[in-house]
Amino acid sequence: MDILTHALSGTAVATCAATYVGATPLRKAKIILIGTVGGAFPDIDAISMWSRFDSIFGRLFDLSHTGKVIYGSKFWYSHHAFFHSIIASILFGLLLVSSIFLFQKVFSKKQIVLPSLCKSHLIYLAVFILAAWAHLAGDLPTSSSVWGGIAMFWPSVDYVGGSGKIWWWNNYDIFLLIVGSIIINLTIPAIFKKVREKARLFTTTILSITLILILIQVNTRQFDYAYKGNTSKYAEMELNSKKEQQRILGKHLYRYMERFDGMLKFYF
Repeated sequence: MDILTHALSGTAVATCAATYVGATPLRKAKIILIGTVGGAFPDIDAISMWSRFDSIFGRLFDLSHTGKVIYGSKFWYSHHAFFHSIIASILFGLLLVSSIFLFQKVFSKKQIVLPSLCKSHLIYLAVFILAAWAHLAGDLPTSSSVWGGIAMFWPSVDYVGGSGKIWWWNNYDIFLLIVGSIIINLTIPAIFKKVREKARLFTTTILSITLILILIQVNTRQFDYAYKGNTSKYAEMELNSKKEQQRILGKHLYRYMERFDGMLKFYF
């Protein structure tokens, strides 16, 4: 799945999680930011496809393989490997909270007590981890390709997922469902007092309904996108994914989404 949809899936998780801590607008913004970062985080391993990866990281770490080779391999630092695991989300979530503690300890004029900080920042850890897991869930129904899924349970050598129920990109329907849930969770409680009083139940319900609708969309695709290794039918599958989106969204909405897609400088 594309990076934008991954990031926004983390945002959606955060809009729900923020209602569980009675967050101020500023803290809510921080929670949403961390959720967005957490949603995008696992794809940090795609940096090996960066045009300057070999000249910078290759030389720095004296790597014996090019970034392109690393990307499509099964080294621990390859795409869909360690960074797409449960343990990575927990470790980097802890690293994030620790970094916040050190930053506040250095720059804050107030005395900071570690137990108090851990309690108040537990929401950041939880949101980052859950957002990263939302990313992993989004990758499970994509194709096996050269990896055979994702290394969710690293250091286990077994990769999971790779069913090929959805294509890598052009999942506009899923993107719109996620964006819709974010807008609803941010605006409706803010406008209606009665909803705000039951914000936890409301946002959880909206997030749950969104997940159910996404699962329905994923499991009702009319084309099969499953393949292992490399495939000569890549262009055909790409075209099928667009045909499918036009069928689901209708010509007019699909046209708007395709135009939006064309404006972006990355795959979507």
